[in-house]
Amino acid sequence: MMEADVSPQALTELAALRFPELALSAYLPTDRGAGHGYYRAVLDDLAGADLHKLSGRERSALRRETPAIVASLEKRRFDCPAVAVFSCRPRGLLRIWRLVEPLSGRVAVAGELDLAPVRLQLFAHPPSLVAIVDKHRARLYGLILDELTQVGHVEGLPIRRHKQGGWSAAALQRRQDEHARGNLSDVADAVTRLLERGGYRRLILAGPPEARCALKSLLPASALGLLTAEGSVPMYACGNELAARLRALDRQAQEV
Repeated sequence: MMEADVSPQALTELAALRFPELALSAYLPTDRGAGHGYYRAVLDDLAGADLHKLSGRERSALRRETPAIVASLEKRRFDCPAVAVFSCRPRGLLRIWRLVEPLSGRVAVAGELDLAPVRLQLFAHPPSLVAIVDKHRARLYGLILDELTQVGHVEGLPIRRHKQGGWSAAALQRRQDEHARGNLSDVADAVTRLLERGGYRRLILAGPPEARCALKSLLPASALGLLTAEGSVPMYACGNELAARLRALDRQAQEV
């Protein structure tokens, strides 16, 4: 069973898959306050509306896929307005994508996945590469629709004092500046490589203003041309706080 692959190439890979066993594609509205049984009820309603259109083989595939989908969805709480679910138990496939815009529920059972709604939302909300940086390290994230995943980490060299004699304040400052620039140069290289792979259409920088400014001075023009938003997200941010802050910056980028 696979969770969402949120790389920019994921949609292309999913579109190339074919399922002789048939696969289920479902687009479902979410409800944070919904109780147990919400997603089963939604799926049952959507499937029931189109059940007369399905062949016996398609109905069998629908019954096969529904329990695993419901079990996975009911373990979670979604802040997004809708989710896309792609499932084929014989192939070990179960992927859930958080979507950024509401849409009407729909289900499809076929030999290939129904990806049209995802494509439309990706056209309106291109994938973003996010770099959270300070002078010593960086965390790199892909933000694809409402899915956030870490795609890289750069740990810079620590600054150590010499055990004998110590450094003067000026010498120490020079060494710190050299290490900071070297660290940020590594970050710039990592960001550039990820952007060059294709798929990311926007770049978002987060972290202290000084580190962001220094990083921008090291990025090539091609990367700077994709820069759409910046903000002071702390390096320690994680979990829901990190996701909320980065999604806010992403919305800022979309409004530009």
